[in-house]
Parts: sequence; C-alpha cells; structure tokens
Amino acid sequence: MKKLLSYLFLLVSTLVLAQVGSVTINVFDDFSKKPIAATIKIQNIEQTYTGNGSVSVTDLMSGNYNFEISSEGYDVGFLNDINVVPNQNLTFSIGLNKSAKQIQEVTISKKLYKTTAESPVSLRNITAEEVQKNAGSNRDVSKAILSFPGVGSTATFRNDLFIRGGSSAENKFYIDGIEIPVINHFQTQGASGGPRGIITVDFIKDVDFYSGAFPARRNGVLSSLFEFNLKQARKDKIGYKAIIGLDDLQLMADGPLSKDQSWSGLFSVRKSNLQLLFKGLGLPFLPSYYDANFKVSKKYKSGDELYFIGLGAIDDFKFNTDAEKTLYNLTLIDRLPKNSQWNYTFGAGYRHLVENGNWLFTLSRNMLDNKAIKYYRNIETPANLLADYDSKEAENKIRIDRNLSFGEYQLSAGANINFAKYYNRSIVKQVNQGAIDFDNYLSEINFMQYGLYLQSAKKYFDDLLQVSLGARIDASNYSDRTNNPLEQFSPRISLRLKLNDAFALNMNSGIYYQLPPYTSLGFQVNDVLVNKNTLKYIRNSQIVGGIEFNGKDNLRITAEAYYKRYSNYPFSLRNQISLANLGGDFGVVGAEPVDSRGKGKTYGLEFLVQKRTINNFYGIAAYTFGYSKFSDVNNVFSPSSWDSRHILTLTAGKYFKRNWNLSARFRMQSGLPETPYDLNRSALVDIWNVANGPVQDYTLLNTLRGNTAHQLDIRTEKKWIFKKWQLTAYMDVVNVYGSKNPSALPVVNLQRDANDNGIIANLSDPQNQQYYLLDIGTADRNIPLPYFGFIFEF
Repeated sequence: MKKLLSYLFLLVSTLVLAQVGSVTINVFDDFSKKPIAATIKIQNIEQTYTGNGSVSVTDLMSGNYNFEISSEGYDVGFLNDINVVPNQNLTFSIGLNKSAKQIQEVTISKKLYKTTAESPVSLRNITAEEVQKNAGSNRDVSKAILSFPGVGSTATFRNDLFIRGGSSAENKFYIDGIEIPVINHFQTQGASGGPRGIITVDFIKDVDFYSGAFPARRNGVLSSLFEFNLKQARKDKIGYKAIIGLDDLQLMADGPLSKDQSWSGLFSVRKSNLQLLFKGLGLPFLPSYYDANFKVSKKYKSGDELYFIGLGAIDDFKFNTDAEKTLYNLTLIDRLPKNSQWNYTFGAGYRHLVENGNWLFTLSRNMLDNKAIKYYRNIETPANLLADYDSKEAENKIRIDRNLSFGEYQLSAGANINFAKYYNRSIVKQVNQGAIDFDNYLSEINFMQYGLYLQSAKKYFDDLLQVSLGARIDASNYSDRTNNPLEQFSPRISLRLKLNDAFALNMNSGIYYQLPPYTSLGFQVNDVLVNKNTLKYIRNSQIVGGIEFNGKDNLRITAEAYYKRYSNYPFSLRNQISLANLGGDFGVVGAEPVDSRGKGKTYGLEFLVQKRTINNFYGIAAYTFGYSKFSDVNNVFSPSSWDSRHILTLTAGKYFKRNWNLSARFRMQSGLPETPYDLNRSALVDIWNVANGPVQDYTLLNTLRGNTAHQLDIRTEKKWIFKKWQLTAYMDVVNVYGSKNPSALPVVNLQRDANDNGIIANLSDPQNQQYYLLDIGTADRNIPLPYFGFIFEF
C-alpha cells in the first residue's frame, strides 16, 4: 500500500511539475515595426524578464496571465488573458507607441485599453481569449462584439450587426491588412450578415473594432471596421488542437515549417454539425458548411516579413421536412429558398523595414458564388419556378502602405486598386409594392476602383494634446457619376486631450464614402444597366466626441455621443424605400432598379464600463440610446429598420479554482421598427402564388414596433491539464429561457384542405379577383440553442 501511495505521489508530482509552458513576446515600435529592447512583467508577480526585440518568459504554470510590456521612451503596453498551455511555447507580438512625457527617462503612462492617434474614440479591442469566454458567442467574434455599445442585432442565431443605426452592408473586415469581404457562412449578398462566422478564433491575437473614427487607410467604411490581427505560430514545434462540438468538428495545427524556424504556419479545417443540431431541435431549416483558414509566414533576419493568408467556405441549405408542422415552421419553409454558396479569399503581404518606417505591400483575390432556387410551395416543376438565382463576385486587389516619421511627425500614405468582376444569370419572379416583376437577365461587368490616402499625427505639450489629420480620395470607372475622385474627397480630424493621468477628452470628425453593392451596379433590364446613370458613392459625415476614464484595477469608463448624416443612399424604385432598411435576413440586397436619392441620419449616446481580468473577474456593462432615420418616398425622415432606441448589455465572468470558468451575458434591445402586412393584397391568389407568404405595405414603412428583445446567455468551461496536453469541456447556451420572438408581426399562411392545398374563398370570381382564406397566428418563441463540446490541445 505504501509503495502504491508513493508511486501515485510521484506520478502526481511529475504531472504537476510538467504543467508548465512558456511565452515569447516580440516587442516593436508600433509605427515603424522595428524591434526594441523591452522589459516584461507579469501582473501580480514581481519577477521581470528582459530582451532586445524578443523576450522569453519561461516556466509558467498553466493558466491565464496578463503581461505588462515596457520600454524606455514608450507607453506601457499590455497583453491580456494569455492562456498558457502545458508543454507549449506561445509567441505574441506587441507594438508600443512612443511617449513624449517622461520623468527621469522612465515612461509613466500606461495604456491597458487601445486607442490610436487617428481613432481616439470609437475603438474597442477584444482579445481571442475574451471572445472564447464570452457567453453566447460560441467562439464567434461577431457575437462577442454584441457586448460593446452601439452594436445592435437581429435574430439570435445570425451575425447581422447594425452599428450606430447603420445597415449591415456598411461594415468592412480585414485580416493582417488584407480585406475579407465574406466573413460569414450563408452571407447575405449585398450586406455582411450570416448565421456563423468563418474566421478561426484560435488563430486571432486580437480584433480592433471601430464604430467610428475610421483610419484613412481603409476605404468603403460607413458604420464599422474590424481589423483582425492573427497570432504568430509556435516556434518550438508543431502543435495541434481539435474541437469536437455539438455544432461542428475542427482540426488545427500551428508551428515551424523550416529548421531555422523562419517559416511558420497556422492551419485549420472545420466541418459543420449544425444541421444535426437544428434537426434535433426541430427547426425547419438545416444549414451545413465546411471552411478552412491558413497563414504561412517567413520572418527574415532584417525584420522583414512575407506572409500568405487564405480562408474559404462551402455552404449548403436544406429544409427539414420532419419538423413539427406549426404555422411558424410552415411559413418559413414556404418562404425560404434553397441556398448554396462558396467563397474564398487568398492574399499575400510583404512588410519591408526601412530607416524611418516601413512599407507594406499586399495582393489578394476573393470570390463569392451564390446560388438560390425557389419553387411555389417547394413543388419542383418548371411551372412553379419562382427564382433561379446564380451570381458571382470576384475581386483582385493591390495595396501599398508607407509609414514614415519626420521628427515628431508620423505620416502614413498609400494607395489601393481593385479590379472587380460581377456576373449574374438569374430568373426571378417577385411581388413588389406596385406590381409583380419578372426579371430574366444575364449581366457580366468589369470595372475598377482606386484610392489614395494621407494621414499624419503629432503630439503637443508633453503628450497632453494629440492631433491627427487625414484625407483620402476614391473613384471608380463604373460610370461618369463615380469616376471623379474629387467628388469622393474624405477629410478627417481627431483630437485627444489628456486632462490628467486618468481622464481624457476625445473627438473625431470625418466624411466617408462607399460604392453601392455589386448587386445594384450590375442589375440589368432588357440588357441595359439601368442603375448606371443614377448611382453615386454613398456619402456619410460623422462627428463623435467623448470622455474616457482609466482607473485602477483595469477599469475603464467611456461616454460618447455620435451624429451621422447620410446622402446618395440607394433607393428602391419598385418598393419606394431606402436600401438602408434591408440586409438583416437570408437573401440578396440591391438586385433591382435603384437611384441615389436616399438620405439618412443617426445619432445617440453610448456608455461603457469595462473591467479586464483582475483577481479572476472580468465584466462589461454597455448602454446605447440612439435614433436611426432614413428618408421615404416623400423625402421625409422616418425610423429605419435599425432604429433600436435602447440597447443594454451586461457581461461578466469569473475564473474559479480547479480551472473552472463561468460567464453570463444579459442583453436587452427595444423593439425594432416593422412594416405591417397588406393582408387583403396578400390573400389574392395571383399575389400569394408568387410571394409564398404575406407581402408588406411599404406605404406604411416601419410604422409598427417589434417586441422588446431580451435574452440570457451562459457559458461554463472546465480545463484538465496533463503533462503534455490540455482538455477543455465547454457548454454555451444561447437564450437560456427561450425569450419571445422579437417580431410582433403575425404569422400568416393559407388555410388548407385535406390535400394540403390553399382554400380559395371565391372560386366563381375571375382569376385576378380570387383570394385565399388565411390562417393568422403568432410567432413561436425563440428556443434555447445549446452548444457543447471538447477542446483538445497538444
């Protein structure tokens, strides 16, 4: 017995002693990207580590750490919530900003929360660990962003984000400087939402989320900008990670690809189980997907870097004919098309360090193939065909960015060019406000877009005042209304005034432009691009101001006010509404005749209280009060589809002993505006047989309000740490108590006979006067969505 106890004690001791990992932190000047000498300190631990450009922190017990990075003459930086895994060497990079205010050559300012000279307001930074532990996010960045102010959403299972009252078509996404037009599975073409993200969160170091104050280097941003910064691969050896979840299966690998460790790579593949989950829950639609991500990089001794990035997805959408035949489920099956998509983005970047800054050259190609087919009542006969949609978008992009410094001035300049091709071969029959329209066209167009920018920044009065000025111009050879770059001149200014070490006043104002969606640019009637002579760049003027407080124990409090003014917004000529009201559901936005008469304005107040992990606790409280209004056919401003007056989000979590983590998020959003149904018109046989459901009366656009949307999400996870690997079990439950459907519109379908055919009330009347008897009910409650699984790390 004693021998057995001794053996067990020795085994446990060996396991405990082996449960260590290490972290390598590369530190550089954030502007020039050149390596600098630095000192690393772990919060709540006195020991420090030093190095020149690269600092090794060894023999760390498995767990979560916050690192404080300092260098003489620079603001202090932080890496937060770094999860150290046993038997692994993790590599991270951080850029530090030069400081003008020093006492005895020691920098005194600390910057736990990120801001930049061009974006002192409206910039939030979220780490990969914060995404993964965010309740209700299920490891998806788009859902984790919901914890921040100014962010509204639609259905609980989709990633449609409307930021500060703008539509989801106004968001842009970049990975390491390369634009990624499609980041969601089943993405709404002409917008940006979808039910599930494509980007592998395990490869992300952090995400910079801009809800305003957009830097001049990025074009086409009106509402939000997401800058995904990928982590560096392991240097010691190739590591592996596997996720077996209820919703998907994923395999990942990262590590060195050459003996000298100058080449490294990140690789991921994922297969959906979502169709099995949705079928088990009795949902009427079954989405499934595959996706893959990779990054391969080469680090030269000079500090230069060459990298290649790729991601892509294949999506398929089917109906669940075994779902319970509730009125709500039957209505969804009748209306939704069968949809399939595939997309990819491939890109390469080369960063070259020079004496006073650096160059960044990027080249990329992306493509989206979107197909949808719909038959009346899903009876697949030629006579019942309502839509056969086939569209492709392809882009080839080149960007050149140059950062340089002249004395105390920091300058950035660059150019971009985009060669685009749009193809659409479609047959679509649809009910619009005034008529039933039948579109049968083949469109194939090629055109070019280009832009130039310049941005500068300087600090004054010993770092108390920071000023940034920037401008860019954009143009396209699509038409005479888009080819003059001076008509898309985009100036911007940012100011940051430090009142003391804790308080700062921030302000930004700018004008931003975005080209309308390809679906509108390429729409044809009788072989004519009917929108070519009417569409212009969408224009948005913004001003944002706020106050920021950075206190003890990782506490940050901000208050911001914003005002946005739109003009030249695409306006539907068939339905007489602004396209700013669309984009929150499956389908296509903009494939119709439009012009640029639309106007809009959004304004509001935002409050944020955030506490990054300290003493094993973290939390975010965010509140937004805002208005979103766009012009109608009479040029009168009325509430848009995203006019959610109040958005409140409370997010909190805690690490417990024995590697337990529990987090929760409560979110409440006041009802979104809704357009009522015209039930008399909907019941007409000729109308229903095309619409497959009730049609809205756009003369009463957004005159109703939906239900107040609220939900509670919870996440719990437990880690088991072994000698050379780590196991994590997690459960993420979205909408725990099954809240009421956010839509207050009735659910409408046909009363049916014994053969499941609609009942016509007046068969003796002429065909164009016949109407169905309607069955009217209420929407089902949103059901809880449970996600659970296991994560294996080696």
